[in-house]
Amino acid sequence: MPLVGKVGRKRPRARIAMAFVYFALTLGALTTIYPFLTMVTTGFKSNTDQNDNKLIPSYWSDDEELLTKYLDDKYSGNASLISSIQNTVSSSNELEAYKDFLNQLPPDQWIAGFKTPSNNVTSRMNVAWQAFLKTKYKTVEDVNEAYNEINGAFQQVTPPPERLEDPAWNPKDDQKWADWIAFKKTLPADFRIPITANRLYQEFVKSKYKNQFGDVPADVIAASATKNPSEFEQLTLSRSGKQSADEKAFFASGVPKTFIASGTIEAQWSNYLAAFVGSSANSGPVVEPPIAAYEKHFVNEHQKEIRNEFTWRNYLYVLDYILLNGRAVANTVIFCLLTILIQLTVNPMAAYALSRFPMKTTGRILLFLLATMAFPAEVAMIPSFLLLKDLHLLNTFAALVLPAAASGYMIFLLKGFFDSLPQEVFESGQIDGAPEWKMMLKIAFPLSKPVFGYMALLAFMGAYGAFIYAFLVAQSREMWTLMVFIYQLQLTAPKSVTMAAVTLAAIPTLFVFLAAQNVIMRGIVLPGER
Repeated sequence: MPLVGKVGRKRPRARIAMAFVYFALTLGALTTIYPFLTMVTTGFKSNTDQNDNKLIPSYWSDDEELLTKYLDDKYSGNASLISSIQNTVSSSNELEAYKDFLNQLPPDQWIAGFKTPSNNVTSRMNVAWQAFLKTKYKTVEDVNEAYNEINGAFQQVTPPPERLEDPAWNPKDDQKWADWIAFKKTLPADFRIPITANRLYQEFVKSKYKNQFGDVPADVIAASATKNPSEFEQLTLSRSGKQSADEKAFFASGVPKTFIASGTIEAQWSNYLAAFVGSSANSGPVVEPPIAAYEKHFVNEHQKEIRNEFTWRNYLYVLDYILLNGRAVANTVIFCLLTILIQLTVNPMAAYALSRFPMKTTGRILLFLLATMAFPAEVAMIPSFLLLKDLHLLNTFAALVLPAAASGYMIFLLKGFFDSLPQEVFESGQIDGAPEWKMMLKIAFPLSKPVFGYMALLAFMGAYGAFIYAFLVAQSREMWTLMVFIYQLQLTAPKSVTMAAVTLAAIPTLFVFLAAQNVIMRGIVLPGER
């Protein structure tokens, strides 16, 4: 019966009170939904914006934020390299010429962009490289044999290191490097970062003066084509022909061999541009390549594709990670099913026995069972581990399932529910000659389905979300559950990838709750009503 009748609801005071109650309930719902939505949307972000605490990622609507995010991704978070890009104004025809110029550069004069930075676990380059290997090699075993490596899957094969900016570095002449060069030739212009002489010079000076710009001599600063530079990234080679001592030393020992014969990137671009416009190849001064202008132009032309790739990158990586560790899903499903099965077997039978065959010590038994709830589960982990070790059950499903087979809370709940069932039903069964086990299966259990549904959900949530105990008693990687793998992932992955993993891990629980909400409500309400 409602607390407020239909007539009373129409009174202004009642309406105001009800409006206040609904407002409070709505506010409470928002406080629970907002953290979940923040978790979901953080999975759409990356290192540049994962800590901004914004519900909607800025790059979805802000073009400047998208450009910043794109540059950070392409240059692997190298702020020094990003800030060294010269901001030149170029026409669309010149940008098309620059794109063609990048496509014709040899692989040893540019480095591949979109590599995985040290604080991340995935990148566009890794995905493209692994896709290339899948087209050339049938299995990962073929890759391991060719590269003399140990990889469990294609997703674990990483590109070889390349330090083309270092004049003293020589690549390892093996099959992996040959495949890498063949792969680089297939990359489009947006993946290519040319090794400019200015950038090499900046690194040369930075290394010589140990990253202390204040120690750079005045003649080096005065010779820079950029007037009054205030940091290493603003230093550029002189264009007047008056080289400083550092510039001469740079051209003597700081230029990789590949540029000695062909000339610097700046010189090659100047000649290419002159030929493109139809003038003499050597008639004009050296022109800086329009790197920054091209990056901005490319982002403007491909905004939709770039946003989609950023949006789904973390989630696709997590799905790929789960498939890579395919046993995790199977182990989790088996673990959850066994936990539900054994808890719906042991607890109902124990509760039925206490209900149908009461003893003088029944109250003490129930008190003992409820006392187990006073101690956190972590207290029993070490004793359980030692016992399972003595029984030689570690790294088995028995180790995961048996310690949680009985629950004091569930036995107490079911015992009270069985006590509330009409005794006349059991007396009728006894008159008809039904044995006790048959009355339990045919009478008590069918009437307890709502409570069993609630218990099954609790058992599922407990098994699905367990990772500390699951990792403790099943330390073999072959026995790890999904939560253990996600826990291991978050130790190395950035916040955005971790949030994507947690979001995907929450979907099964959310789906089970929505699908079984009627059963859950009946399981909660019926015991209270009885």
